[in-house]
Amino acid sequence: MKIQEQDIFHGTALMQIVEHTSFKALNRATKEYGHYLINTDRQVFAKYSTKKRGPWKFTFQPKDLAAIASASDAKDKVFVCLVCGHQTICALTEGEIVQVLDLKSAKQQTVTVEVPKGGSCHVRGSNGDLARTVPHNSFPDKVFS
Repeated sequence: MKIQEQDIFHGTALMQIVEHTSFKALNRATKEYGHYLINTDRQVFAKYSTKKRGPWKFTFQPKDLAAIASASDAKDKVFVCLVCGHQTICALTEGEIVQVLDLKSAKQQTVTVEVPKGGSCHVRGSNGDLARTVPHNSFPDKVFS
């Protein structure tokens, strides 16, 4: 099978999850590429940008927003993992997701991640700015806390 670019970028995030001491299982959550079930109660939505340097922009289609909202309604823990080129992975919890995305919207939305030199991830989305920065070392621990 041919290696696809998305596999390389999603693989970066998934390998860090798999290597975590709390990891037990990885499955597809749905047929949508980039939607994973970690252990039995954590849904991860992975997005990637191939840009070498930020800011990195991620697009969320209405079907992506609906899937995230549905996972949230299922009472699983929900995360969005934004793979920022070869630089960092910015993981957002459900509480952080709703600060930057309107999950009830039927319109395409974007999230932008910027990392100033020596700083943490600054995240802004169509719904607003994330109140705090996201440290680089918060992933993958964030997915298991």
